Amino acid sequence: MESETAPIICPACGGSNEHNAVFCANAKCHKALGEFDYVVEELRQEAKWHESIAERFTAWIAQPQFLTAHIVWFVLWILINTGIVALVHRFDAAPFSMLAFIISIETVFITIFVIITQSRQNAFDRKRAELDYEVNVLTYRTIKRIDSALESMDRRLTAIEQKDDSK
Repeated sequence: MESETAPIICPACGGSNEHNAVFCANAKCHKALGEFDYVVEELRQEAKWHESIAERFTAWIAQPQFLTAHIVWFVLWILINTGIVALVHRFDAAPFSMLAFIISIETVFITIFVIITQSRQNAFDRKRAELDYEVNVLTYRTIKRIDSALESMDRRLTAIEQKDDSK
């Protein structure tokens, strides 16, 4: 009973966690504390360098700060290049072909990073489906074994009861 209430020590950061924790409570660590490999950790270890970069970049562009930075950038670009704000010399006259070119290049890279990240997500989903199937098969087999054992016990008890009734 002692082991059920003893804290779980995280193998990655050494932090102490509640006895029923599934993930490390340390926000920077968040390691899985199960008896078997966690799929996400396994896939992260297998990730190639460009996949890791794509995931980080995609996570960054999904933040509101990315949108805010672009809004500020576009507004400043337009204000400077229309002459409304005369901080610097105009460098891209309307219709802002340089801005359009930069945005096009950025769009290509963002698209590539998102596609790489989607590919990794699909690999994760396939792995999760495979594990779900494996758990379902093992659970089914365990239930069949338990059901068989219960039927055997029921037959034995019925035989003992019939034997006692015949006496």
